Amino acid sequence: MHKIKGFIFSKFSIYNFYIRSAIKRSVPPFYSNVHNNTTDLPIIFESESDAPNPNKGLHYVTFIPPYVKTVANKSLKYKSLYQFVGFLADLKPYESLEAYMNHQFGAKSRSKIRAYCKRLDTCFNTRYELYHGSIEKSDYHAIIDALERMVKRRFNQRGEEHQAEKDWAYYKETTYQFILDKKASLFVIYDNDKPIDICLNYHYDKIMLNYIRTFDIDYGKFRLGYIDIFKQLEWCFENNYEIFDLSAGVFSYKKQWCNVTYKFRNDIVFNKTAVFNTCFGYFAFALLKLKLFLTNKNIIKDKANSNRDVSNSSSNAVENVLINFKQTEQKVTEITDDFCKIDIEQNDYAFLRQTIYEYLYLNFENKNTVVIYKLNNMPNSYYICGKNNFISIEHQLKINENE
Repeated sequence: MHKIKGFIFSKFSIYNFYIRSAIKRSVPPFYSNVHNNTTDLPIIFESESDAPNPNKGLHYVTFIPPYVKTVANKSLKYKSLYQFVGFLADLKPYESLEAYMNHQFGAKSRSKIRAYCKRLDTCFNTRYELYHGSIEKSDYHAIIDALERMVKRRFNQRGEEHQAEKDWAYYKETTYQFILDKKASLFVIYDNDKPIDICLNYHYDKIMLNYIRTFDIDYGKFRLGYIDIFKQLEWCFENNYEIFDLSAGVFSYKKQWCNVTYKFRNDIVFNKTAVFNTCFGYFAFALLKLKLFLTNKNIIKDKANSNRDVSNSSSNAVENVLINFKQTEQKVTEITDDFCKIDIEQNDYAFLRQTIYEYLYLNFENKNTVVIYKLNNMPNSYYICGKNNFISIEHQLKINENE
């Protein structure tokens, strides 16, 4: 089946509607018009120099979301399939975030989410910002660079490549103006002035598309992914938004937060007057329908819609190095000259951050009240001096055995 699918798509030009039209705002050449389904107003797109000619050849338009209504071009034939799963929060029936949370989560889960927020605010001097309509250019560059670094580090940890990495130049070039025009936003959680969680969103009227989201993996203990969704939903309710879209990909956190599961529409498009294209278009549609049928019957597997939740992984594997920490309580009655105070915000001590932050998490302490020392005559020994204890840390580096 895989080889047959490869042969079919070798005859098609592939057009990702979600990326090229919903995100990049380029003109979808296959439709005479596109409307926002929630308002029935037309969506204004930018012109696209390399757009395919819909009247020539065979085209496969993928990832058309349900809140977009396309108006057919009379010269073209459309055969639609519904395949890839997406998730969104439909906020219209709820008058407040509290009402939505009460519907979506049980009392225990709601209590946990509030506890995540409180724990983060206790351990760090946090600040939450959503830039939409205005942002200083210096702040923009600092955030977008931090977003790129965190995405690359996060996906290196997972041994994967983020789908947006090949388009970083585009996002860097366009997002600043998109924010000023209220077409996009950047949601940021700060530890003091350091971004530790960033989401790049796109906006259509009262729809927010949560497109790129990542966090600093040193803060993985704090469930930043839950906190950023909670805070962005809060913003949506405050600004009368109707849809918060987490898009494609089957992950457990999406199932928890979203009250609507949908399937993207894929259109096979061809000129109805071209005999070969018409025949091959119907042939391809029949085979893809067969594949969907076999998938739904669990006879074959569709990897694109498999449930693989790695969003909350706390692995320390970064850049093929594992850091092993041995923590032991150690009573110290006096800080001598052998102890040298260090700053873990310096790159030389970056490897200590995750362990320090886990200490803060477990002991409900704020980062600014904790002092970190290095023992001069023992280069691999470090100490956390908190309010009520003095903890020694010994670290070792070793090559990742899974390499």
